[in-house]
Amino acid sequence: MPETPSIEPMPPRAPGRLPGIGSGIALLRRPTAFLTRTREALGDTFVVDVFGYRLFFVFSAEGVKRLYALPEKEASFGLATFTLVFKHKIPLELAMGRRNRPHDLFGSQEVEGYLEDLESAVSHELTEMGEAGRFEAFTWARRLGHRLGLGCWAGAEAASPRHLDRLMPLFDRLDTSDSFVRPWRAVFATATGKWIERRAMAGIEGVIGEILAERARDGREPGDFLDHIAESWSDVPEDERAVQIARDVMIIHMGAQSNLYAAVAWTLVDLLQRPELLARVAAGDDELLERCANESIRMAQNSLTLRQVMRPLDVDDGERTYRLTPGTFLATMLSLNNTSAAPGLDVYDPDHYEGRRLARHVPLETRELVSTFGHGRHSCPAQRFSISAIRIAIRRLLDRYELEPEFRDASPSPRQLGAVARAAKPCRVRYRARSRA
Repeated sequence: MPETPSIEPMPPRAPGRLPGIGSGIALLRRPTAFLTRTREALGDTFVVDVFGYRLFFVFSAEGVKRLYALPEKEASFGLATFTLVFKHKIPLELAMGRRNRPHDLFGSQEVEGYLEDLESAVSHELTEMGEAGRFEAFTWARRLGHRLGLGCWAGAEAASPRHLDRLMPLFDRLDTSDSFVRPWRAVFATATGKWIERRAMAGIEGVIGEILAERARDGREPGDFLDHIAESWSDVPEDERAVQIARDVMIIHMGAQSNLYAAVAWTLVDLLQRPELLARVAAGDDELLERCANESIRMAQNSLTLRQVMRPLDVDDGERTYRLTPGTFLATMLSLNNTSAAPGLDVYDPDHYEGRRLARHVPLETRELVSTFGHGRHSCPAQRFSISAIRIAIRRLLDRYELEPEFRDASPSPRQLGAVARAAKPCRVRYRARSRA
């Protein structure tokens, strides 16, 4: 086992000193509760050692601001994600040699081009729902999220029932968010040599290969993003080409699915619990709907934000300066500051937002203390796509159906470590088609 990185001076350390485990068991059991207790006991800066990794947590304004300001070459988001997600959950061959990533999809021009695909995916989903019935909000949103995403970057064929029902369970087995939502599954994946994940990869490669073969046989070039991905691999042998195209699709889709469907579900669930807001949105107030979406994401955002230190660097938390050595993980957890950084943030209120930005009247020491899609160079490239997808999905659902919640309250899963929270209990909804009289 490599030597544990040093920090000078050493800040308070979280309880749990078992060799090779540290505080790992307590952290995985109830991450948010554990970090809340630790912060209350030790302050805004502390160290948590987990399974051989050293995490240096900061929650103060200066500490969090420094985390977001660090350039990638000094504290790497990419390497931290690779080390704590891909390394333990995803076969390494999936991460190697990718030519198309989420940043390639979500420029302003591309997002506008996806709107028709989003509308089409939502329309297909609502048609399949029929005139009346019941659904569980997160299950419904997960299927819709798969359909929205695959329709945009894997072709309309992938979002059709013929392929969608094959692809969904395969992506669910490969899902990187399991490393955050159900941390023990990453341990299981490592212990089993990731054979479940590799079988899922092979299945997805097979389906995407079928779609590509059908297009080639029929001479079809729709000009969608799947065509763009295929063109970028035109220089490799045919038998390898389909595999690499499919792996680009996997990386893009897994990145989108880690948060999108839960954000759709929370927006719906939060509206259903607030009839006065639901009535205004149902009447056509899309500006309010977008503010509700941002507020729902803020309240449900449970991401563990990580940077892996690449070279010795100093972190000033506002009280003292710490020297971090390479291998240390600089971290914060958004759920803690997102609801405590200013008075009133513990209460759901769409007026916390002006459009898609936190309102100027919210008194923050630094804007980085509240995060939904990140900040600066570390901001999520899919923000416009995600909010557009939520607006279109909820708008079309409310236009077509009258909804009645069959749940009394909803709370995030206490075991989740990262990503937008999933619900602790099912949130079932009854629906019936609106009268067109």
